[in-house]
Amino acid sequence: MKKAITVMIPVYNAEAFIRETVDSVLCQTFTDFNILALDDGSTDGSAAIIRSYSDPRVKYVPCPHDFIGTLNKGLEMADSRYIALIDHDDMMLSYRLKTQYDFMESNPDIAACGGFTLSFDQYSREEKVPLEHREIMQTMLLYSPILNPTGFIRRQVLTDSHIRYERGYSYSTDYKLWSEIGKVGKLANIPKILTLYRVHGEQTSVKYRRQCLEGGLSVKNEMINYFLSHLKEGDELAEAIDGDFIPAINELAETGIISEIFFRFMYETVCSLMNKGIIDI
Repeated sequence: MKKAITVMIPVYNAEAFIRETVDSVLCQTFTDFNILALDDGSTDGSAAIIRSYSDPRVKYVPCPHDFIGTLNKGLEMADSRYIALIDHDDMMLSYRLKTQYDFMESNPDIAACGGFTLSFDQYSREEKVPLEHREIMQTMLLYSPILNPTGFIRRQVLTDSHIRYERGYSYSTDYKLWSEIGKVGKLANIPKILTLYRVHGEQTSVKYRRQCLEGGLSVKNEMINYFLSHLKEGDELAEAIDGDFIPAINELAETGIISEIFFRFMYETVCSLMNKGIIDI
């Protein structure tokens, strides 16, 4: 019998953390789920730890070391109504799955949702993000406002729109995924801490910071093009933007000389144009 939720945990050399992560899922108040522990070619004791679980909801999935391929294998294997994401070093709060399941069931127009995180280990800080679709999409020009270890996706959206994790975005492939889902359906964040986010020196965002920034840069540039491709037809200002502003932006992008100040400027510009109805999304 199919479960309501598939919890995807990509795992790579996580023997120090994976038991806490899996235990946090098994302690959920909502119990109609299974776990895909997707081992991305670990060389430590991660596999033995995962295989030690007798709970039939925990499925160990060995994969060759290919992060994008491993993630997509998880999407292909999932057969539930929803997919919940958690990283191998983070922990779900006990109410997370029920909170997101109830929210999605009550809001059938939402394609995916996330929530807040609370960091721990090296320091403690609550990470808040925009709540509504419009602001979430605008914020894509600055960073990913769907925090990946809180991600919860209506699987049918991925199937209908043929959305998968894409190569070419390095360790920002999740950022790219959320941006693509947001182009075909509504995104939302629940104003509640759903996941404990572990901060440590070996986490991907620390070890591969440069690659994360480079991948994020590509997504931000794509989001600029997405918004500017929705200029309202027949509007005089929109035509001026299309004729003069966009070519100048494209020329600047080709130079590679783009900073966070530029994306902040584009964020403010897009927000203003949307408020005036010149960008029609």
